[in-house]
Amino acid sequence: MNFQICSGNQEKAGVTKKKDIISFSRQAARNSICYLLLYPKDNSPALKIPMKTQGNCDTVYTVGIQGLDWKNYDYNFEINGEEVTDIYARRITGREVWGDAARRPREQKNEPFVPQKEKRRMEQLQGKGILAEKRQKEENCAGKVKSSFYFSEFKWKDKVYEGVKKEDMVIYKLHVRGFSMGMPGNSPRRGTVEAVERKLDYLKGLGITTLLFMPVYEFEEILLLDESKEQTQPKDVINCWGYTVGSYFAPKASYLGKGNNPDNLKRLIQKMHEKQMECILEFYFPKKINPHLIVDVLRYWNREYHVDGFRLLGCPSVAELLAQDSRLSGCKLFFDGFQEEFAKDSQRFGPRLFSYNEEFLYEVRKVLNRQSGSIYEFACQMRRQQEHQGYVNFIAENNGFTLWDVFSYEHKHNELNREGNRDGNNWNCSANCGQEGISRKRQVNELRRRQVKNALAVVFLAQGIPMIWMGDECGNSQRGNNNAYCQDNETGWKDWKRTTASRQLISYVEKLSTLRSAYPMLRSSHPFQMQDYGNKGCPDLSYHSDGAWKMDFGMNRGFLGMFYFGAYAGRKENLYVAWNFQTVPQKFALPGGMKWKLLLNTALEPAVLEEQEELGEIREFQAEERSVCLLRGEAFSEEKTRKRRKKSESTAAAAKGEKK
Repeated sequence: MNFQICSGNQEKAGVTKKKDIISFSRQAARNSICYLLLYPKDNSPALKIPMKTQGNCDTVYTVGIQGLDWKNYDYNFEINGEEVTDIYARRITGREVWGDAARRPREQKNEPFVPQKEKRRMEQLQGKGILAEKRQKEENCAGKVKSSFYFSEFKWKDKVYEGVKKEDMVIYKLHVRGFSMGMPGNSPRRGTVEAVERKLDYLKGLGITTLLFMPVYEFEEILLLDESKEQTQPKDVINCWGYTVGSYFAPKASYLGKGNNPDNLKRLIQKMHEKQMECILEFYFPKKINPHLIVDVLRYWNREYHVDGFRLLGCPSVAELLAQDSRLSGCKLFFDGFQEEFAKDSQRFGPRLFSYNEEFLYEVRKVLNRQSGSIYEFACQMRRQQEHQGYVNFIAENNGFTLWDVFSYEHKHNELNREGNRDGNNWNCSANCGQEGISRKRQVNELRRRQVKNALAVVFLAQGIPMIWMGDECGNSQRGNNNAYCQDNETGWKDWKRTTASRQLISYVEKLSTLRSAYPMLRSSHPFQMQDYGNKGCPDLSYHSDGAWKMDFGMNRGFLGMFYFGAYAGRKENLYVAWNFQTVPQKFALPGGMKWKLLLNTALEPAVLEEQEELGEIREFQAEERSVCLLRGEAFSEEKTRKRRKKSESTAAAAKGEKK
């Protein structure tokens, strides 16, 4: 051995390096027997080094090694006879190949037939110890998951990046592998962060400011079947999504690309920051995970990988703990929801908070698909905002139908998941527009396209933060599968084929993003008061129907007019959105004193008009059935207003004279 064993540093968990001493630290029960297992990368036998407690800390076992050539070793721990990986490991080896068959249990492998006579001979050799060395080498080879070292010298160049304000955010949620495996060709970059990096300009063109990544920490994708699943072809069952316990400090090796190097993920994030785009990571923590470990995980990713925020799936008490962590004060934290009183607490110095749940999804789907939806609840969702936290609005994400399938399937079709279609959500508030699944009927497909455009308009014109699920910008379908967690194939991958329909939808999303960005009254960071609290002449937001300045929500008619008074956003122009979810055309009353232009009409193609249509001084507008229209109103100048008033008075006087 070309190294020396010395005392370790028990103050920090996992592996730490100071000068030429590397310390290993692991927590275990009192009076445990702990060893450090060092695995040479040349597959020679592992080295077994005792670990001990120090001082009065009797549950932390450490050892230090001076002069270790760490680049030539991997490691694990052995605790009371059980070998485990380091929960603080910054890198994991053995999972570099996605779905590697070498990691499957022996009973799931297609092993060659061995005659009984040969088996007896091998057992005799094994008894004599002849096969011991060979078996030791095999255990060190592929198929064994080990902890590995990662001491990065990556040079960051994003110190000037300050993130995105909540009112400017547009989120795109994706799965690294699912996003890129469907790309044309056989590039080795497919399925990796390198492929995502190549598509940043595409995403930026959509108006995306924030990428939300499904789990990118190291997890086991090999799914062990239970009795509820069919036992045929188990090798095809993969846990694509990664919502499971994992090595939380290590990025997933098979996602990293060339050399399985974690620096590749850093390069992606740095490139995103150069393009003024944020990186948000999802983490799943079951209740059994120590809250202090969770805090360490998020702090590490923020510090080491410059991650801008986290979506947490787990215990509410842990979410509140993280929300008060001042070390994460520059981050964004997404959870099911936070109380506004908690969010605005002046003594809370933690991250900025965001509510991420399905409340918006269900209320909007019910209205769009005419399934006992409440137009009042819809109106509330469209102005859902609080002062001290943001709201994420989406109509589709990974957990459910794609946006296209919301209007193509009335029922889930998860048969390929091998659970008898029992898995997945049964309550989808979806509709098939006249035919279940793929249709060649022009009328059915036209209605589906319009409904998808309506849904995207709802997401982008709502006050909260719009979020698009991977592929929804181009009409991606999962053939009715609303739980594609194990579909590592075309079903679960984004379709990159550029058809006329997909190009039109992509262009539509780009223009919706531009509209949202151009009119700050749509995305106000403050809650609307629904009154003229600033004495500017009109309420900041008001509701209208077939009569101006009035809306009877008790009748629950399937249409609504929303008038945004631009003065409250520092703008001269105003906006009016006509929402018509009925199956018949509907007239809307418009506020007077303005000239109107039509910006958006989902009944047309393209829906966002290249040249705004002049409507003039109209007081009434008709929207087609199942359509969304956006109008811009500009008030008359004071001089023109005086002339109009004088003309009106003259006309009235003349009429009065004729009457006499």
